[in-house]
Amino acid sequence: MRLILYFCLSLMGSSLAAQTWVDTLDLYARNEYRPAEKYAWNWMNAALLSVMVNRYDRGTDAEKPIYLAYVKAAMDNSYGKANGKTPNAVASGLGMAFLYRATKEEKYLNKALDIYADYLKIKRTPNGGVSHLKLFYELWDDTMFMIGEYLMQMYLATGDEKYLDEFMSQFRIHREELRDTTTNLWVHGWDADSKTHITFCSQNQWQKHPDRRSKEFWGRGNGWIVVTLSDALQIVSKDHKYWPEFAGYLKEMVSGLPALQDSAAGHWYQLPLRKGEEGNYLESSCTAMFAYGILTAQKLGIVTGADFTRAVERAYLGLPAHSLVPVSGGYLTTQNVCKGTCIGDSQYYYARKSQQGKPYAVGMFMQFGLAYERSKGLR
Repeated sequence: MRLILYFCLSLMGSSLAAQTWVDTLDLYARNEYRPAEKYAWNWMNAALLSVMVNRYDRGTDAEKPIYLAYVKAAMDNSYGKANGKTPNAVASGLGMAFLYRATKEEKYLNKALDIYADYLKIKRTPNGGVSHLKLFYELWDDTMFMIGEYLMQMYLATGDEKYLDEFMSQFRIHREELRDTTTNLWVHGWDADSKTHITFCSQNQWQKHPDRRSKEFWGRGNGWIVVTLSDALQIVSKDHKYWPEFAGYLKEMVSGLPALQDSAAGHWYQLPLRKGEEGNYLESSCTAMFAYGILTAQKLGIVTGADFTRAVERAYLGLPAHSLVPVSGGYLTTQNVCKGTCIGDSQYYYARKSQQGKPYAVGMFMQFGLAYERSKGLR
């Protein structure tokens, strides 16, 4: 950890003008790793894009133009390829909705509405849930972030409650099929058509159970839900009809998380409920997501107590100590990040490789780090 802290401090007087590891990651993302002109229309980049929008919304007058310029360049360069034909494609649409809110340029609203029209054509399961896949009818927990962040930005851009109504409807449907009533965490997927198939990365016949549910509770999958609920609670006001429901869902998800954290490293595991099991490993992207959710719940008075405070503190110290590494150019990047993952048994998740970088990890590290530093008055 001393190495990372020394590395960050050494940058304070450099041209990067970084003060914390969060600033260094931010500069790395915008200048080197995912500059706006190289933005590709996919879910991975959308997770980082959502943080750039967050930085604009909560930034100073001097910071706002920086993040507006990033999002605008990213969306302008992607305009011709923008679509909402799958949940993963819908995700980047948050940028178009945001730009209409920030600039009032009609072209961004037009594209955001086109994406919504595509979204409405996505396959639905018999209970009305948006299918994560094109060819089969399946509900995945990942979907909640991919469509949720877009729908919330559409609500902010237009003031139309129908976008929040749609998000809440989808959340309820997904929760009904994926939530475990004992742990309050969600399994990764539910199959609605009982067809035997293999996607590009799922384990064959994962859905061959009486209830057609996957049996594992994947860390980042639950992290997507925690982050989306946290963002929703900071978008709707406390007197909004959905605020109590969002708050209740976030509370049920984060209440058991402190006990699942590795106290020494401040990280959660690839499969959080199998803490310490052979083959399981500490995973950094879900760690940032869980910590962000706990911190949000604390800030809003949804949870209280020393266990939650310790969990957040351990994560903020543990991420730079174990999961940030220096890269060329005087930057930092993430490590211990599970690659893109589909559905399988425990051994399937353990075999998913841990990597450096990944836009969703860089973004979620920043999201948590920024929230933590604001809570401490460092920003």
